[in-house]
Amino acid sequence: MWVERLCLQDFRNIPSLELEPHPGVNIIYGDNAQGKTNLVEALYLLTGQKSFRQSRESDFVRFGQPFARIQADFRTGGRTQEAVLTLGGGKKTASLGGAPIQPSELTGEFLAVVFSPAELALVKDGPAQRRAFLDGAISQVMPRYLRMLADFGRAVSQRNSLLADMASHPGMEELLEVWDRSFARLAYSLINARCRYIARLSPRASEIYAGISAGREQLTAAYQCTVPGNWQSLELTPREGEALILEALARSRREDLRCGYTTIGPQRDDLELLIDGASARSFGSQGQQRSCALTLKLAECAIIREVAGEEPVVLLDDVLSELDKKRRDYFLSGIHGGQVFITCCDRSGFRGIREGAAMRVRQGGIKSVRRFAPSPGEEKPGTKEPAAAGRPGKGKKNEKKEGS
Repeated sequence: MWVERLCLQDFRNIPSLELEPHPGVNIIYGDNAQGKTNLVEALYLLTGQKSFRQSRESDFVRFGQPFARIQADFRTGGRTQEAVLTLGGGKKTASLGGAPIQPSELTGEFLAVVFSPAELALVKDGPAQRRAFLDGAISQVMPRYLRMLADFGRAVSQRNSLLADMASHPGMEELLEVWDRSFARLAYSLINARCRYIARLSPRASEIYAGISAGREQLTAAYQCTVPGNWQSLELTPREGEALILEALARSRREDLRCGYTTIGPQRDDLELLIDGASARSFGSQGQQRSCALTLKLAECAIIREVAGEEPVVLLDDVLSELDKKRRDYFLSGIHGGQVFITCCDRSGFRGIREGAAMRVRQGGIKSVRRFAPSPGEEKPGTKEPAAAGRPGKGKKNEKKEGS
């Protein structure tokens, strides 16, 4: 999968932009606060998920304008698809192939994995960050998971409201039991989906981390569930799983009433990462924690590749400068084969890349595009295909092109 054409209108500080990216490596460089991250953020929003930045939707629209528009033509399954996302006025609209859809329905259609400085804190931060990673990764290969997550969120919110009301209005136990059954049904679906995903993730993560550490350390990933049970065996039926959750809710009811919220369930669970059996969060060095974060993202790419049969678009937002040369080189070698967008202040660190495009961003616009290619007959890095593969968007060697 790769983006053939990207058009932005009044998105953040970008008044108007049209770009035909390279199907391989695209280096987006320039000074700070010029719009580099805005460009990759627009691409990530086409996955149908929330931005990887802490943003309100009103922030997406350029100041003084009524709405922002993101349009991309991307190649997938041997054909070109057009995705459009419009933001503004407190709502989002979307279309795919010209047909109106819900924005969330873009999930699973346009596949992208983002890696930003925030992901480097994925291991050392609290469980909420790791749950968000899991939920985003699962939804790309299982789009209905987003609906399950939204339904569960409403069930938790309504149960919490009832718990708060019961502090001053006793005698509502029967109503709480109704919500407990709804909670248990939805919680089982999420826990089961997360455990199945981690069963795929863990062996791939172990292999990748062994490569980063040169085989000196072993990484394992496990689901840390607040509901007791043999969840990771994947053998619990829905009836058995829901029964375990209902039992746990009954045991925690007094604590839930005291706190005024639900103290167990998927909204409190965690992804546990262990290096040689010890918690990476509690005992890992900064270098080990960053290696774990790199590993999770590379494993996410591998699972998308395996399930969807296509390479996801990889978005690296100013993250490589935070890594030492060893980890940077390993990460770049691990994501070859698909389209990559890399934002940075200075492109001089990427002179070793033999094929791709470098784009200079200034004041919300692409001021120049420089394309580069290997010598005739030279193979692409990391592939066995000839350099002239015939994909759209390739330019001549050292070609310069002025953009808006």
